[in-house]
Amino acid sequence: MIKKYFEISFFIFFTLLIISSCTVHYKSVSDAESGENQKSNNFQNGEFINANPTEGMTESFLTVAYKYMFENNNKRKPSFEIPTVKVDIDSFANKSLDNLSVIWLGHATTLINIDGTIILTDPILTKWASPVDWFGPKRFFDSPIDIEELPILDAVVISHNHYDHLDRESVLSINGKTKIFIVPIGVGAILERWGILTEKIVEKKWWEIYQLNETVKIITTPTHHFSGRSILDRNKTLWASYIIKSKNHSVYFGGDSGFFKGYKEIGEKYGPFEITVLPIGAYSEMWKSIHMDAEEAVQAHLDLKGNLLFPIHWGTFNLALHGWIEPAEHLITASAKENVKIAIPKPGEVVKKNSKNRIEKWWDPSRERGIVEQKDNGKKKNYDPVF
Repeated sequence: MIKKYFEISFFIFFTLLIISSCTVHYKSVSDAESGENQKSNNFQNGEFINANPTEGMTESFLTVAYKYMFENNNKRKPSFEIPTVKVDIDSFANKSLDNLSVIWLGHATTLINIDGTIILTDPILTKWASPVDWFGPKRFFDSPIDIEELPILDAVVISHNHYDHLDRESVLSINGKTKIFIVPIGVGAILERWGILTEKIVEKKWWEIYQLNETVKIITTPTHHFSGRSILDRNKTLWASYIIKSKNHSVYFGGDSGFFKGYKEIGEKYGPFEITVLPIGAYSEMWKSIHMDAEEAVQAHLDLKGNLLFPIHWGTFNLALHGWIEPAEHLITASAKENVKIAIPKPGEVVKKNSKNRIEKWWDPSRERGIVEQKDNGKKKNYDPVF
């Protein structure tokens, strides 16, 4: 009886984990199955597919489940209260036509001010990345801004439908704050079921351009990922990244992706980018095709012709087997090796277009605050702790 109870509990736990995040289980679709239909040029046999071959999970379901439950548990969550910065929203949301600022609110949620146009990405401002609000991956820290404190949003862009990127409670809470939701094909139907008005939803396939206002246009671009909110809707909706471009500035929002040659194509078509907002966490050799690590994010940044790399998709939820600080530490090393400028802000901290290569190791409570030094070709590089 005890064994049976354990097996049932184990199954329920890991099933919730699978459908609440975009970490470990997806259907593999080969490049031979690519085709075109009226929806998209990467839709075949009732499913969306990646532009390049996608390798399936390399370990068994039970192996991954066991590792997630019992491996490296003491390093996958912070042991202290993560420092956050209270957002000065009036200062951030100014309407200057020469403004480019980004705030990390946790995971893939960012606030972007580009020439006075305010855009929110992949909003998950609640505590749980889960279909239920009491179980599953829980935030390490509260959002540094309350939903009611958000400014009027010109747009909300959503990269795909996984629970750690598309959160029902957050979407409904910000509905009255935003003028429009921009989503990949198929995601609009989810929003409509939640009560979002059809006229507030714009669905786009890869490479389509949407003119948001007189100043800013948003281009939907590929990623190498998958979709699904349950075991029954795998790859039924599209996944995407976005270029946010004004007359003066250009930002790339990567959403969630494995490394793929599409970054170079995007960079050649639309680069350079002043800021690339790229995922660096929840990676594993067991699902390498769908999540980048820090080293791959640096290469993606170079392929995109980026100036400042702004990391996301780390430090907020326990979604993989690596230590929670590992992505940031690896990013510092990899960026120094390739001479890439990075910013790793505290949640709520404003990063501007002209921010220097400065990093405070706020994720490491054991070291004194100060300058982080990295060596680059034998020379020391200083990382001042002030943005």
